[in-house]
Amino acid sequence: MNKNLLAALVALVSLFPRLALAQVPAERYSRLCASCHTADPGASFRSSALVSRGDVGQLAAVIQRGRPGRGMPAFGATLDAEQARALAGWLKSTVTQATSGTMINRRIEAESLRLDRSAGFSKTQDGETHFLQWIDRGSHLCYDDVDLTGVRSLEYRYAKGEGEPPRRFAVVAFQGDFGNGRRYPLGEKNTPLTGGWTTFRTERIGLARQLSGHHRLCIIGMGGGGVFNLDWFALSDAPGTNDGITQTFELADQRLTGGGHHFELEKMGEIDGEFWSLDFLDARTLIATQKGGTLWLLRKGQKPGAVEGIPRVYLGGQAGLMHVRAHPDHARNGWVYLSFVEPRGSTEDNMLTIVRGRIRGQRWVDQQVIWRAAPEFFTNSGAHYGARFDFAGDYLFFGIGERGTQDFAQDLQNPFGKIHRIFADGRVPGDNPFARQPGALPTIWTLGHRNPQGLFVDQRTARVWSTEHGPKGGDEINEILPGRNYGWPLVTHGINYDGTLVSNEAERAGFESPRKNWNPSPGLSNLVMYDGAAFPRWRRHLLVASLAHQQLKLIAVDQGRVIGEQVLMEGIGRIRDVIVGPDGLPYVALNQPNGQVYRLRPAH
Repeated sequence: MNKNLLAALVALVSLFPRLALAQVPAERYSRLCASCHTADPGASFRSSALVSRGDVGQLAAVIQRGRPGRGMPAFGATLDAEQARALAGWLKSTVTQATSGTMINRRIEAESLRLDRSAGFSKTQDGETHFLQWIDRGSHLCYDDVDLTGVRSLEYRYAKGEGEPPRRFAVVAFQGDFGNGRRYPLGEKNTPLTGGWTTFRTERIGLARQLSGHHRLCIIGMGGGGVFNLDWFALSDAPGTNDGITQTFELADQRLTGGGHHFELEKMGEIDGEFWSLDFLDARTLIATQKGGTLWLLRKGQKPGAVEGIPRVYLGGQAGLMHVRAHPDHARNGWVYLSFVEPRGSTEDNMLTIVRGRIRGQRWVDQQVIWRAAPEFFTNSGAHYGARFDFAGDYLFFGIGERGTQDFAQDLQNPFGKIHRIFADGRVPGDNPFARQPGALPTIWTLGHRNPQGLFVDQRTARVWSTEHGPKGGDEINEILPGRNYGWPLVTHGINYDGTLVSNEAERAGFESPRKNWNPSPGLSNLVMYDGAAFPRWRRHLLVASLAHQQLKLIAVDQGRVIGEQVLMEGIGRIRDVIVGPDGLPYVALNQPNGQVYRLRPAH
């Protein structure tokens, strides 16, 4: 063999261990960190003093023990000291390389956003083009550590299909966390039609002011109707124009009127992420889920505290840490129930799971699995999880969406597109409607659901209420009755997002019709029956939250029929959950884009 060729081969082989060593920390970052900090650590940690100026030992120690107060889990059980140091060294090296130079002309892919600080979108692709779709009113796409020094405009590539009105979006920069920092509205822009949902074109929005240094940059969907898709945006020093600034995204305590009462919004807590659900553990303590995978304890006037030791969560698309409820007898038994999207090993397969545990101090203990699907029902879909649940005596009702495959909703052999009933300890009641039907899952209570986003049991009447996301149009309120088929996708009041028909029929004999449906879709989320004394005119009305329309609705019902609707408030953020506290006052969890909890109290 030629000596020069042999020497080259020997040199190449000698590189293999070093290449492998470099790949191991990158793989660990992708597996353990990227779901919260994005796939680009250079962008995520550009302004982190710990990563850029701390030594490797300090950073490794934080990786192992976590930062519970900031929602960062501990990885000491996953990484030993040597592995943590290797990851810390790789992070510092990657960030050093990324921070050399300006971000002018840097193109940022839309899907590289900070997942746990963003909401109201879905990732998809068309051929080789990966992009975000369904960006709607209240959607917020947030990107950490963007250096705006010298930036005068953003160039962006978007698509918007036929039959849609223009959508307006805002660009807002943030500094600081948990509501203590500042926000800078930088401009708004309308999005005209481009000729198709995958027909992309490039536009520019000029910034109303120039900022220096690193910020969290958010693109926020505003009013105007319809949705749009986003491929990428780029930071530019070229001038540009915008369509003005109409909203500051500051939500101060304020006085409102609705449903015959004057009321005030009082902030109870805020996090730097997306709230998904909340409940009370006692008269003073709220417990809340952050979709990104943190369980928070909130007390007014105190900084939120994270609960350590909760299950590992799959984060992607609509997946994450979802619903939380204290057991009705929590004061005696201490049980807290969680629904979350569980990953299956190192694959992208995932599925909704329900567990219960107790909280001692700030730690999750005594965990028990209440419901977990069989392995064959874990899929790589990131959509339509449902995830809400509620108690009815000894029973637990919970909903699961059809995970984006419409026909699943009519198949009794799978759990998708169904509302289920089990005992609160996970046992299956023998008197469920399909418990004795060969091949049917015995937990199924009802079928034919697309994506049940709200579930509430009226303890006074035992009626079970659900809200459901339709496609384009067709959001519903349903009364859930045993064994009934709610029709999806065979009957629906909505159409597909591209304008094609899902079904020729809105209703049909043999299928349960909604108690109310909406077109356009308000993006309904959770609901609760108000039974408090503070607002007498609201008593025995449903409070229904919405995402896209950012509304809290007051729905009048009589013997299971919807007989009236009013809007109590709107335009203050995507309202993900609504509950009634021990004090008889409504509480809402909303995102704008930080997660915030507000109490509605009578105005004097």
